[in-house]
Amino acid sequence: MEVLGKFGINPILLAAQIVNFLIILYIIKRFALKPIMKILKNREETIAKGLKEAEEARELLERSVEKEKAVLQKAQIEARKLLDEAKEHRESVIREAQESAKSQTESMLKEAKEQIARDTIDVEKRLVAHVTDLAIAIVQKSSSELFPQKDQSAIVEKALKNLKKKAD
Repeated sequence: MEVLGKFGINPILLAAQIVNFLIILYIIKRFALKPIMKILKNREETIAKGLKEAEEARELLERSVEKEKAVLQKAQIEARKLLDEAKEHRESVIREAQESAKSQTESMLKEAKEQIARDTIDVEKRLVAHVTDLAIAIVQKSSSELFPQKDQSAIVEKALKNLKKKAD
């Protein structure tokens, strides 16, 4: 103990300090360290739970983004399909309208040609009738001066027969 005395250490004070240290260590361990460890453990669990929830949220966000992309792609495909169908329908309607217009035009042309043919025949008949009347009038006038009344009737009838043959 003499060695301790040379260094200026009092063994009784050293023992008292060691006992005081152990008492303070026990008090700190019992009353301060356990609650601090409990708080640290709770904090660690809270942080772990927060990290786990953040990871789940990130995964959920990634899945949502993937689903959104899939929905957008599907919507784009549907939109393209609808546009293609609309184009086909438009082309079909245009084609049908053109065919209908062509058919109506052909029908109108046919009717117009038929009407022109009927009108032409009617005009020809009227012209033939008018020419016949003129011819009869000319034959009557010219025959009245050249032939007697009895022969005039025969000449007019013969001229009428010839005109009817040529008209048919």
